[in-house]
Amino acid sequence: MAARTTSVYAATASIRAAGNTRDRFGSRNFAAGGVGVNMRFGTTLAWSLGLSLAIASPAAAQERAATNGRSITSLAGVPLKTRDGKPITLGSRIVSGKPTLISIWASWCPPCMVEAPYLNKMRKDLAGRYNFVYVNRRDGNPDPSQPADSIARFLARGGLSDSDYVVADVKAYQQIVAADLKDIPDGKVGIPRVYLFDSKGRQVYTSYGFEPSEAPALEARLKQAMAK
Repeated sequence: MAARTTSVYAATASIRAAGNTRDRFGSRNFAAGGVGVNMRFGTTLAWSLGLSLAIASPAAAQERAATNGRSITSLAGVPLKTRDGKPITLGSRIVSGKPTLISIWASWCPPCMVEAPYLNKMRKDLAGRYNFVYVNRRDGNPDPSQPADSIARFLARGGLSDSDYVVADVKAYQQIVAADLKDIPDGKVGIPRVYLFDSKGRQVYTSYGFEPSEAPALEARLKQAMAK
């Protein structure tokens, strides 16, 4: 376990080197490899060690999110596509009686890059015990901001190249996010975003943004959902 944990942190450090991750929230102003926001951080040592410092920090945990308590069945008809472009619905990826973790990402989103190795660790450690729906949000087909090679690099860096991810257009994304759209700050796309449903299909948690320090709590919540 120690070796795996170390590899996750190593991957995270590598991803930070590949893209600006100084903001925990995805934004078009934070294109991978871009300059991002020019801000001075108080601790150069912390940055060199790969620690994440938030520059805009509403709490990521949203136990009182507007969508909490809704049923996974309300999302069953959301139209998606497979990674190969075949039309499906979100409900086709849900096995009844298991918790469901929906994670929404884009390849240009630096916090999504940081989050990916942790999601990969959970799917490996807890394989088969929950539904993992990894949703790539796109602005078009094709999406000029996410060419195929950038998606491939994103997945490879996070260890998710073999993931059976799905694709959501803007309308489908809005259906998933639903009432939580009002909480997305101006200028932000609203990713990375996680929705957790328990084994009875009730939404029990959501988060927006990501920092590595939040990963253990997310895994604990998922395990708790499995136990119910």
